[in-house]
Order: sequence, then structure tokens, then C-alpha cells
Amino acid sequence: MYAATVNGQRLTFEVLGVWRRNLIMQDRETGTIWQQATGEALHGPLKGAQLELIGGEQTTWHDWVRRHPQTAVSIEPTNPPQGLLSFQQLEFLLEKFTGSYKTPGLNRNDTRLPSHEEVGGLLLNGEARAYPLTHLKNAKLIPDTLGGVLVTVFYDAPNDRLHAYRQTEDGRLDTTQPLPIQRQFWLGWSEFHPQTTIFGQNH
Repeated sequence: MYAATVNGQRLTFEVLGVWRRNLIMQDRETGTIWQQATGEALHGPLKGAQLELIGGEQTTWHDWVRRHPQTAVSIEPTNPPQGLLSFQQLEFLLEKFTGSYKTPGLNRNDTRLPSHEEVGGLLLNGEARAYPLTHLKNAKLIPDTLGGVLVTVFYDAPNDRLHAYRQTEDGRLDTTQPLPIQRQFWLGWSEFHPQTTIFGQNH
């Protein structure tokens, strides 16, 4: 998840398509095209700008509303511009396409993991590592060192959530500032982080 303000201007984003095995979006205000995986402006008036990563989490609605009962819900409009697919149809096609096929990328197809295996991707101090969900679901909690930082990654099975935190000097978890762990398919993570290591594979 990214902050929606760039250079003091608040932007509104719409899904545009898929590029490099990842969603691209376009802002309504300037027409600039952005890569979702990196937050980089690829083309348009803001080319070269970078969206600020603010984190986020994937979880169940039950878990979210339990923790945030006063949350506001964003509902997409049901009436798309004339002649275009509805948002529901577009979402269905994107999920089916990206979940079943390999779209072209700029980097080689990394075969260290199956293309559509889900991973938690973490980037610290220029070092990237993928934590396969199959491993996390079995281990539940993984202590690790990444980019010279002691971290703990764990999977909350009842709520289908990934967490990543720094460890303090006395071994406790710093839960005040969660690390932005990205949950995505291996083919997407490895496309933008070709030098990534994989937890459990001789890193």
C-alpha cells in the first residue's frame, strides 16, 4: 500500500493492466502510469517519481472489523464508463489471468520455486528474501537476519495474515513498527528482486 500524495498532489488510481507480471495503474489527475510492485512512475508527467510505501496487510474481513470496528469501507462504483467492462468483470479477469498464466517479464523465469507459489517478500537495507507460505504455515514463526537486522516473520493462520517485525536487543519484537512484508506470487517477487534469496535454501 502506498501513500496517495506525490509532491503535495493527491492522486486517484485506477487499474490499467499487467506489465512485468504485475499490475500497473494510472492516476486520473496526471495520466501517469505506475508499477504496483515498486511504486515507480513508468510513463507520463511524473515519470521517475516514487510512491511512498506505507505498508498494509491482507487478512479476513472478520479479523479486520474485530480490530477496527469503526473502519470505513470503500466500495467501487457499479456503473463503469460506457463500453468498458465492469469493475467486477475486470477484477475477475485479472485474478484468473495472473493466477493461471505467466505474463512476460524483463528478468529470466526463476525456477527456484513454482511460479505461482505464494511468498512473503521482505526487503531490508537492500537485501531481499522470500519466505514461502508453505514453510511459514508449517513453522508458524521464523527468526532470521536480513540486511544486518534481526527480524521475526510469522503466519497467523486463523486470520490468514503475515507479520514481520524487528527484534529488539533483548529479544522482544518491536510491534510498534511492523515491517512491510509483501505477499505475492513468486514470479512477481523474483521479477522485481532477481537477487532475492529464499528462506531455507542456503541463504
